[in-house]
Amino acid sequence: MKKFLSRPLFLAQRRRLRSSAILVGATLSLCLFVHVGQAQSPATEGLWSTLPYEMPINPVHCGLLNTGKVLIAVRSESGGNQPSLAALWDPQGGTITVQTLLWDLFCSGMAALPDGRFLVVGGGKPAYGEYRSTVFDPATEKFTQVETMADGRWYATVTALGDGGLMTFSGRDEEGKINKAVELYHIGSGFSPEYVAPWTPPLYPRLHLLPNGDIFYPGKSSNLFTPATHTWTLNVARTVYASDRSYDGSVLLPLRPETGYTPRVFVMGGNSPATATAEVIDLSLPSPAWRMTASMSLPRIQMNAVLLPSGKVLALGGSAISKDVSTASLAADLFDPVTENWSSAGVGTYPRLYHSVALLMPDATVWVAGSNPSRDLYEKHMEIYSPAYLFATDGNGNAIPAIRPVIRDAPTEIGYGSAFRIRTPDAATIGSVVLARAGSTTHAFDMEQRLIGLSFSATASGKLTATAPPNGFIAPPGYYMLFILNQAGVPSVAKFVHLSSTPQDQPPKGTITAPAGDVTIRQGESVNFGGSATDPDGPVAAYSWIFPEGNPSTSSAQSPGLVKFDEAGTYVASLTALDGFGVNDPSPPTRTIIVQP
Repeated sequence: MKKFLSRPLFLAQRRRLRSSAILVGATLSLCLFVHVGQAQSPATEGLWSTLPYEMPINPVHCGLLNTGKVLIAVRSESGGNQPSLAALWDPQGGTITVQTLLWDLFCSGMAALPDGRFLVVGGGKPAYGEYRSTVFDPATEKFTQVETMADGRWYATVTALGDGGLMTFSGRDEEGKINKAVELYHIGSGFSPEYVAPWTPPLYPRLHLLPNGDIFYPGKSSNLFTPATHTWTLNVARTVYASDRSYDGSVLLPLRPETGYTPRVFVMGGNSPATATAEVIDLSLPSPAWRMTASMSLPRIQMNAVLLPSGKVLALGGSAISKDVSTASLAADLFDPVTENWSSAGVGTYPRLYHSVALLMPDATVWVAGSNPSRDLYEKHMEIYSPAYLFATDGNGNAIPAIRPVIRDAPTEIGYGSAFRIRTPDAATIGSVVLARAGSTTHAFDMEQRLIGLSFSATASGKLTATAPPNGFIAPPGYYMLFILNQAGVPSVAKFVHLSSTPQDQPPKGTITAPAGDVTIRQGESVNFGGSATDPDGPVAAYSWIFPEGNPSTSSAQSPGLVKFDEAGTYVASLTALDGFGVNDPSPPTRTIIVQP
């Protein structure tokens, strides 16, 4: 692994900046900026700043982990015979650690499993999909190959479901054809049979899980998939904008208990030449229909749209013409779902076009990176956008850091529909409590972002009592950032919480007893596998072994015995233990098998 370290320039650069108070408020935990964008009013537009170190690989697909680090999955920049790479960015330490992958994850699909690991499906060479899938473990910071799909997927979308499974759809297969099948993934059983759609999806279709369990595709002809029956309902509605909104921004607006978790999907921009228009659909209505809202300040294709803890949508980047830097949209906009109006969100420094990314971070800032409109060239500078809610003004009208509410303590595990306590000295001034699902973004779409409001009350002792979402359709099981916001809309720094249907259940822990360590064998030889597991709550219910390219390739036996490897290569075998509630070991043990010719 190769590690890139940030430069210790903060103190020197802070002296050079115009206002040290503004810098301190903007940087929060990411206090290493060397450049601030053009003159803006932080208290009304927010502040754009540039990190003092660069991204060493093209950040095509990025996901926020429950550790606060960011996973970057990408191929090598030169293609050809160069190795495929991934990276892990640590915002707190200012480090980016690069590792080599066993195959190309370029243009893959990625979403979080309930246990906090990321499932990455497909990828491959341009226009030809990879059928393998892998899991990244935040605890070990390593990839492990898991079950394979029926066919390849390049440019596939992965969507979290209410039962803890993941749905993968679209992408190009091994022959370069659009993969029209839905496959559902569950820990322990792998991928389901294929459920072939009666229509041909675009690459990277925008998909949203609705509170009734359906999956909504917000295209020109909008469709619904029902996972329970594996069926599609076509042409539910048609967008007002007559053309395809290719590479548009698409967001499920915040789900709030006071509105009955009304699902509204918001789309903006897209097409080339791009449009600045935006429209919304209320899917709780008997006959839902798209309607236009106010337009953005600029047209945008290949943009990014980020849900903030306030519930507003940050629209940034893109361009008027696809991959045309001269038409880049540097100015950002902020959409208010309540008033359906836009306001200015300042101006970024660098064009953010094709292969750019943006993620909401735990400190309530937005990380912005990438842009790859020309082959083998990408934007290495990274920016942080600090929204206006992080600033106030003093008596002279100067911007100063806002006073933020503080979460002193909150449970690490919360259950659906249950009440839980949040300890804060600011209980009396809190205006909202929200859960924000950590994002996973690529190709102008975040497959994971979701914001759920929580009902809450302040106790006499100065604590908050909040109520978790009622079910997994509203908030799929997994890790969320818990934010509290004061009555002025200023958010706290988030605390990660784990939402599940079994919050009191302790996961089992598996152990590979044989082989005792990693092994090297010759092609055609076998390895003897055995394992055990313990569960603090009772007996272990199931074992799930995965032997990539082995014979057999999987096993449900505690000790599978001999597994033959006929193909030369490097393979990582794994053992996942599950209890009677389906809760699994969140960091399965592995063994590396090197098969020599």
